Amino acid sequence: MALSDEQRAGLIRAQLGALVRDLTGVDSDVASLGVNAATVFDGTAYLFAPAANAATLAGAMAWTIRQEAADLVLFTDDLGGDVARMATDFTLPVTIRSVHGSSSVVVQPAPHPDVVAAPDAPEAAGLIAQLADAGLEIVVEDGVVRGEVRGLEVARLVVWPAESGGDGLLHLEAGVGRFDRDAVAAMHQGEPPTTTLARSVSLVRSERVAGGATHPLARLARERWVRCAVLADPALVGATQLHAVQTTVSRDNVRDVSPAAALGTAADGSPMLVVCSSGADLGFVPIAADTRAWLAPDARLVLAVPGRDRLTLLDRLAALLIEPAEVVTVPAPWDLVDDAESSGAGPQGAAGPGSGIGA
Repeated sequence: MALSDEQRAGLIRAQLGALVRDLTGVDSDVASLGVNAATVFDGTAYLFAPAANAATLAGAMAWTIRQEAADLVLFTDDLGGDVARMATDFTLPVTIRSVHGSSSVVVQPAPHPDVVAAPDAPEAAGLIAQLADAGLEIVVEDGVVRGEVRGLEVARLVVWPAESGGDGLLHLEAGVGRFDRDAVAAMHQGEPPTTTLARSVSLVRSERVAGGATHPLARLARERWVRCAVLADPALVGATQLHAVQTTVSRDNVRDVSPAAALGTAADGSPMLVVCSSGADLGFVPIAADTRAWLAPDARLVLAVPGRDRLTLLDRLAALLIEPAEVVTVPAPWDLVDDAESSGAGPQGAAGPGSGIGA
């Protein structure tokens, strides 16, 4: 018999109570916090989140700030090594503990992932040229070459593995995400890739425009659309030049909301890392700091968001970094009205080309 939401919340609260008791020997009043549970005892915030990720960490830190607690203990069912590493970028003392029954152990920070290089196959240059000829933004992340229209992937270079009947070579596949690429290939067998690509680009470009925010194609990957605008006009964030880079968190499909980063040079000649987001996504702060530590430890970190998405907690988390980040508001490229002006923030500082959108 499936548990109700109330029963599940009760179990989470009971588990956190047992975990805190195991550490402190004291029973504490535990409250539900969304799908998680939390309590404060003797100046320390305790939170249990079965799944640990950057958003969990940011939310737990935000709750700790509101409670005016001095430090945070975050329990999780996950291994939590990546989150433990992200936590080291903040001045707020955070301990990640992996749960084992009613007890827990401290999680040590995991190392940063390896940087995956772009494919160097002989056919790569010609395929990348085809993406460029189609007027696409060419982005290399996690070793994958993508062609994007205003931040939305419409094509990528994919190896057709020999073990599954392919030729082991790179190929250009058009479509918004994996499912759409598969649908396009099935519907238009034998069609030249450039023809397929042109159709996909035309559709996405027609819908991903300012004022077209209601269309599904205009609502996907908005954080990457913000990055696209910043790359086109680096002065928006006080930079002179920027190029797209990956973050320490891989994006599995086009529906995932994941921060979009760019590395370059500030107006004063110093290195700058810009990480873009949209919506109420506090989790991009630890990802941004983690990415700086990974790719450019000496870089100035700028967090770029549309004006309406500049939350007070975003500024507070940015200020809690050991090397604080600057929050900058930029116009929302999908709005007809300058988003920064309409918010009063100022510059201070579902159909795809085939059968559907996905992966």
